[in-house]
Amino acid sequence: MGHDTSAWWHGIESTPMLGLAILGFVAIGLLVAFLAPRQLPSRIRTLYQAVDEKPEAYPNASVFPPSRRAALEKLLPRSQIVKKENVVPVADLKRNQLTTKETQDLNRKDQFTPTGILTQEIKALGKFPDYSVLSGVPHPKPNPSFDISKAVFRPFRPFRWNYHQTMSLMKMESDYWIELEHNYFTRMKQRIDIWEQHGERIMFEAPGSELASRELMEMVLQNICIKYPHYFQLEENNTILRNRLLDTSIVIGSMPALEVLYRTIPEDFAVMCRNEEDGMYYLRSAMVCSSVGWNIGLHKNKILRKIHDAVPQWEEKMAFSVDRWFTKLPTDAPVQRGSWGIEDWEAFFCPEDHPRSAFHDNASACKVEDLQLRCDWQTLRRLPISGAVVFNFKAVFTPLVELAKEPYVPALLHRVITQGQRELISYKMEPHVKQVAEEALERWAKKQEEDGVTEAGWQVGTLEESPFFPGWQESADFGGCPCR
Repeated sequence: MGHDTSAWWHGIESTPMLGLAILGFVAIGLLVAFLAPRQLPSRIRTLYQAVDEKPEAYPNASVFPPSRRAALEKLLPRSQIVKKENVVPVADLKRNQLTTKETQDLNRKDQFTPTGILTQEIKALGKFPDYSVLSGVPHPKPNPSFDISKAVFRPFRPFRWNYHQTMSLMKMESDYWIELEHNYFTRMKQRIDIWEQHGERIMFEAPGSELASRELMEMVLQNICIKYPHYFQLEENNTILRNRLLDTSIVIGSMPALEVLYRTIPEDFAVMCRNEEDGMYYLRSAMVCSSVGWNIGLHKNKILRKIHDAVPQWEEKMAFSVDRWFTKLPTDAPVQRGSWGIEDWEAFFCPEDHPRSAFHDNASACKVEDLQLRCDWQTLRRLPISGAVVFNFKAVFTPLVELAKEPYVPALLHRVITQGQRELISYKMEPHVKQVAEEALERWAKKQEEDGVTEAGWQVGTLEESPFFPGWQESADFGGCPCR
């Protein structure tokens, strides 16, 4: 075991738990290195000619993501509505943009989305078009034999050394965009209870997000109906969602799009829409209830970089790069990453007005058996029609004591929390949690060497199996997908 030299995990590391990461992905910054900026070719003469050489007040206002118009030819090959140009001049995109700042009129023709699709073309596509063709990302493989009662999440261990404030990214595995497991029923009930108590602190759809929210809902439902056909079906011409797990039926359109998702999938989503005036991305709709130290309602309609103000080293190291990367993210290049933290209880929804620690008034009573490793597995992708960028994440809890039997993990995590930058580690755990975890990890690492599980004196660094560990696939049915 040594330092990872593969390109699989790009040199960017995680921030703490989901906290602020939702949107955060907390550091979605350093993505820049992952995807080089692309320039859209133009084979259509622009109608606009610059009248002077003064710099634009908002440079990103002229930067659009790669076009998805070519997909229309495959889905609507004989349509008289679809315009044949695959690349639209920037001047035309700017002049006729579909708003994301106020309620959208999708019946008004000749409005462009950021990916170059017109409102009349959206109407021609209809409900639930083939999002694999539209996005360029394959559908998941069907898994009709999947038994949710036996499935567990993959054991994410996104620990790296050297550890810096960056964001470890890798190409998203399309089979795992949505991942269900045996806690489905418990988590769904918990999420409904939280939403009923906290309302817009958990979920909202702001004016201007109508298209993006609907598109996200359709993509997720299409995904789970393909992946888990025995549990979910779209019936009666895609107007009714059958959920065999909860024994429910939802009439599509009878409730807000994100509410359909919230009542079906125990995962969080945040939708960032491109503002037509400045070209920047703002949080316009979201359903998030696995936050620690914040709630999603605090960030409604905020620009991306302001959402992460509380994240250590965000402004000086990542904000500019993140903004730049966001403007150019293609729909066919979704990414995934993991962030982590250690809590002294299963901190699922812990807003800013709630103590983070279960032992805030008696820290000395905290024992290693109380500690939970929280890993937030996150994906980031652009929606092909609306051009919105969507964060998706799930919180996965593991009792810290289970790490004692995972080869190499105790030594690696011990090094990270004892030698990592203080302000980064303190963001991931309370001081008393760090002390308890540090002592236990050192003890477990030593025992692994004594038992021959790890080599004596091995060079502690990022594992080749990162974000997992050696032998992780041998112990359970992970992820609910036939392809591991």
